[in-house]
Amino acid sequence: MYELDQITVSGDARSMGRQQGEALRDRVQSLLGHRLNEMTNYLAERSVDRMHRIEAVGRTCLLRLRDWDPEGWDEHMGVAEGAEVDAARLLFVLNMTDTRDLVCWSPAGDDEGCTALSIPPDRTRSSTVIMAQSWDLNRGDIEHVVAVHRLPDEGPETWSVTVAGGPTLIGMNEHGLWVGTTNLKTSDVQDGIGYMNLLHRAIRQPDRIRAAGVIESATRIAAHTYWLGDQGGAVQLECSASDVIRHDLAADPIVQTNHCLDVGHQAREPEAASISSRHRFDRATALLAKGEFDLDAVREVLSDRSEGALSISRHPEDGEATTTNACLIGIPAERRLEACRGPADQGQWVRLSFDRSG
Repeated sequence: MYELDQITVSGDARSMGRQQGEALRDRVQSLLGHRLNEMTNYLAERSVDRMHRIEAVGRTCLLRLRDWDPEGWDEHMGVAEGAEVDAARLLFVLNMTDTRDLVCWSPAGDDEGCTALSIPPDRTRSSTVIMAQSWDLNRGDIEHVVAVHRLPDEGPETWSVTVAGGPTLIGMNEHGLWVGTTNLKTSDVQDGIGYMNLLHRAIRQPDRIRAAGVIESATRIAAHTYWLGDQGGAVQLECSASDVIRHDLAADPIVQTNHCLDVGHQAREPEAASISSRHRFDRATALLAKGEFDLDAVREVLSDRSEGALSISRHPEDGEATTTNACLIGIPAERRLEACRGPADQGQWVRLSFDRSG
């Protein structure tokens, strides 16, 4: 069983960053080398010689982050100082599914991505919203997955599961606000804010409405979906760099994997949806079509292995380039957050508890 390492940091943003960088220095440095190697391979497979653009893209994104979210920038700089790595390169690799699109747009397909779910109160045994997500990316990333518990001097207490040295990827704050994401690809990319930095500012908001406003109003680098949920409901934002399609959770569950569902966004997709994305979408939709759900039932959905390497739960032993690196399930109304490292059926599930506000 994969175990999920946890780290708690406190203080101001710079201090919390340094604490992470110092405690996770080896993993941060390893992640940087691993992802830059992945980027080299990604470009080589496409016969594109653009590794030299990484430095410029990283510096531009770092300057934009400083202006857009000084607190998030300060924490990132603290991580880079504590881990003794270059801050611009680190920002590039943390947001790599966005930043590499700025370096090289390619029509070649891949099967990386995630499966995200939002279940309405009428379909849950607790009569409250349930949010859930698997996080799938490079197989080597699983060694760098950690849970970060932030206790800032100002702002809400948060938990996030991310990569070593990274800002928020999937998580919840002390108000019960859930944030998550899945990767998409559309051809409109621009200099802007990376998806992890968007989520890191969103999780510091008091509710889903203001968190959604953070995403909607930002200058985004590339396409992603963003999931925001609290005790009052849930919002899914299907975003390209230039447009946002908003879905508020109603009577039926919402599912998305890694292809666009909006017709306008589909017209901008430079490649057909991967077989993996379509299979995971169809399977998750079918599994959520009937019955009532609780944590155990949602965990079973995330553990589905009915289609082997094309299943929702993606195992390292499948031999694919992408695996499930972590899974999370949240009940915002109860401020309940459970997570595991690795696939849902191979990881040791833990509850990430909040210290503040009861």
